[in-house]
Amino acid sequence: MKGSSQKNKILEQIQKQRRSQSRQNDSKINFLHFQGIQIQEFNKEIDDYLKTFPNLQQLGFQRCKIESLNNLSEYKNINTLNLEENVLDDGCLKMIVQKFPSLTFLNLKKNQIKEFNEIEQLKQLDQLTHLFLDKNPVCEDENFTSKIWDLLPKLKALDGKDKKGKVIKEKTETYEDDEEDEDEDEEEADDDDDDSFSISDDEEDEEYSEEEESESESNKKKKKVKK
Repeated sequence: MKGSSQKNKILEQIQKQRRSQSRQNDSKINFLHFQGIQIQEFNKEIDDYLKTFPNLQQLGFQRCKIESLNNLSEYKNINTLNLEENVLDDGCLKMIVQKFPSLTFLNLKKNQIKEFNEIEQLKQLDQLTHLFLDKNPVCEDENFTSKIWDLLPKLKALDGKDKKGKVIKEKTETYEDDEEDEDEDEEEADDDDDDSFSISDDEEDEEYSEEEESESESNKKKKKVKK
């Protein structure tokens, strides 16, 4: 178990990333996506914090070295879950079914999923239509794609493609679109908070050219005066 100071540090990082994503009141937030926080395992503090967002529908913990989903409560309102690039094994699949029953989109890329019979549990997610599993050990099976489609016939997209192999963008862009919006919010926030300003190279060139012209005209006048 991590010490209390480490737990507090992790929670502080989560809160900091949340503040950078939006200035909206917690009750209005429906999207949260955290990256690069070394969580490893969830604790009550993190779970309690997530509960303060009653309208949360999209949740992501990417590259957070998460090993387990223990200690998380059930989140019935969340329909999009991104757990890409962690160290989750087959045991997480049962947890996902239990704790996130309303999922339509699930990203488990770059984890440690190995068994098809465990993946079959996702069939219990009646609304699941988009699933990402690429770069897991289970993908090494030469019949991986066909087996997944057989196990989960309700899917509309597997690793961003439909059953015929055609690329599908509609749902996989969920995070990209929201992240673009959040980036715009952050840029606006930075502009509002920063009283200073920077000058681009082009602007600097323009200023220098204006100064040079001014100096040139001044020199010409001086020469005329001397004459």
